[in-house]
Amino acid sequence: MPIKRKEQTLILHPQRKEIYKILCETPGLYFFELSNILSLPQGTIDWHLRQLEKANLIKSIKFGGKRVYYPRNLRTEEVEKAFTAIKHPTAKKIFSCIANNEGTYQSDIARELNLHHDTVRHHVERMIEAGLISKYKEGRKTCYKLGPLGNRIQEESISSISDTYVSALIDILEDNCLVPTIIEKTKKSLTIRIECPGHQDTTFSISLGDWVLGEVEEEILSEKKEQVDSLA
Repeated sequence: MPIKRKEQTLILHPQRKEIYKILCETPGLYFFELSNILSLPQGTIDWHLRQLEKANLIKSIKFGGKRVYYPRNLRTEEVEKAFTAIKHPTAKKIFSCIANNEGTYQSDIARELNLHHDTVRHHVERMIEAGLISKYKEGRKTCYKLGPLGNRIQEESISSISDTYVSALIDILEDNCLVPTIIEKTKKSLTIRIECPGHQDTTFSISLGDWVLGEVEEEILSEKKEQVDSLA
């Protein structure tokens, strides 16, 4: 029986490895954003995403009517939703306004930021769904404040590679007859050498930046695209 070509499975495939790396290093990515970063046909990207999801390396969720992809065990679904909800510059301004003015009203936000009430309502509803902010009644008015997730993300970094993530990744690789060895692991970076008997070894590395909700999304995605293009 012929030996299965393991270099084309999981993250041994160079394109699939790059897709997985980007998802690890960039929270809350939609498909079209991933497509903009990579110089690959959308059908190819979709194929690799399905293979990664089938191998339990990534998950996808529907949020805001679009599908978001993220690595299993590295960040939680709620964190991915939070970063997706806060991508838009207007959403960032609204979140900051609420964070700095606890108990503010929708009319206050609209007036301070010079936004239409419907625009404020749209972004606020997405942030409530993500757990970033919460609302409560004060008389007849609805007030807004940071929700549990909004407070937690402001108080602690999500840029941490847990032992749970590393253990799960190692298990998946070993279950597919590969031989992974941890070369380096810190709170923010991980490098693994992956051996496949009879084939050339490869390495997989990720490095998590100091992600904060106030970062400019366009700059992040542009930087990722430049990194990918430099490897092409």
